[in-house]
Amino acid sequence: MTAEQAAQRAQEHIDSAVAALPVRPTLEVLRDDAAECLDPTDDGPRGRYEISKIYWLNGLPSERNAEFVDALYEHWVANGFRVLSDQRAAEGKFVSVENAGDAFRMSVKQSVEGDLSLGASSPCVWPDGVPPADQSSAG
Repeated sequence: MTAEQAAQRAQEHIDSAVAALPVRPTLEVLRDDAAECLDPTDDGPRGRYEISKIYWLNGLPSERNAEFVDALYEHWVANGFRVLSDQRAAEGKFVSVENAGDAFRMSVKQSVEGDLSLGASSPCVWPDGVPPADQSSAG
């Protein structure tokens, strides 16, 4: 998977999650970037990147945040995501999940102001989908 494909997949995961909400929010980009996997959790080589997209979910009535977070939780559980952290009962609502099929992670988080953000991030990928030739023999 290339970095471009990872960005597309992250967006697909976000679009699917947003479609599961009972109210359609307006998405405002909070973060759309790539960060080098300096300490890869998969013990793989360096030079790969984690592609992340995070959006503010604008236009949602904050008094219904528990309902929205529950809707996302139910959507993820029903669609092959494993729950990593479930803090729906906490004041600063937060849920983090990982897709069993492609290892993409997603989360929803409530800010102190009561705004919700929704994010998706890829596992570590090579920018061009394959390791550079000079690193393919490095172990």
